[in-house]
Amino acid sequence: MFLIPACSPDDDPERPEADDSVEILPDVIFSVADDRDLHIYIESQGLVEASREIVIRPRISGFVEQTLLEDGARIQQGSTLLQFDDEEWQYQLQQAENEFETATVAYDIESRQRQARSGNSGEPRDDRMVRISTGLADAESALNRAKLDLSYTTVKAPFSGHISVPERITEGAYLQAGTELGRLIDDSTVLVRLDVLESELNRLSEGMEAELVSPAGIRKEGVVRAISPVVDAESKTGKVVVEVENNDRSLRPGMTVEGRIQIEAHSGIARVPRSAILERDGGRTLLFKLNGETVEWVYVEPVIATSDWAILNHEDVAPGDTLAVDRHFALSHQQKVRPRMAGQIVREDVEE
Repeated sequence: MFLIPACSPDDDPERPEADDSVEILPDVIFSVADDRDLHIYIESQGLVEASREIVIRPRISGFVEQTLLEDGARIQQGSTLLQFDDEEWQYQLQQAENEFETATVAYDIESRQRQARSGNSGEPRDDRMVRISTGLADAESALNRAKLDLSYTTVKAPFSGHISVPERITEGAYLQAGTELGRLIDDSTVLVRLDVLESELNRLSEGMEAELVSPAGIRKEGVVRAISPVVDAESKTGKVVVEVENNDRSLRPGMTVEGRIQIEAHSGIARVPRSAILERDGGRTLLFKLNGETVEWVYVEPVIATSDWAILNHEDVAPGDTLAVDRHFALSHQQKVRPRMAGQIVREDVEE
């Protein structure tokens, strides 16, 4: 039998002894102060609507001969959206023209006879009564009506835009007068109606700039076009209409977007992240400024602050200073730290 002596931890040459002199520094996230202005915004959500939109409804019934009503189709102003078979309407127009010619002959005969009976008496002739008695007035009205009905067989686009139709319409289909076929939409410019609290309405005015963000994150700039004169009694909000150029069609009618309107701008010595300012006992506010590897606290009083930024007019805080914005709640004055800049990936040390 062989005896194998047990190895104690002290005899292991590969295990280093712990060094009690190693200083563990806390990771602290920092950001840099700048000299930009601080903007105050009114924020809200709103729905997008086209600046021009019409419902396509035929004024007559008939069979479709030609159509451009395809969902999403681009239409130029004056293009024929819908063409009905106009044979019936052409016939009605020809009949109205014949009746008008007959009535015109009767009118001419009656006019000459009345002129002969009156001689040269100089009495004024009641031409209106002659037109009515001979049927010329009715015939003329019927002719104009037939021309108008014939014009309704062609539906043209009053402006350029895109077609939105729920169902495809094919040639030969029979359509009833007044049927809603779809919509013609011009969304090269769109309107966004934002709901604003009644307490904030008086801070807005026409011409103010607005920023909009689509669900896809696309940012647009617009202008306040109008402010509603009434407030909704239930929601206590008023409508603010923002006009936005939309040539790329990134904003679609019916889309919900985030909007904000700048109402104030403030400037000072430095603009700092709001998260840099901490409140201590007694209500005093301070921040931690990086100086080499240590942080020093500076008591400050913001001129104005929002949820994101604050303006400071303090002699010890200037643009370019590096300020603690996270992992700094338990810091003390002149404490050494391991600084990390905001956005930098912090790698945790792993003991093997």
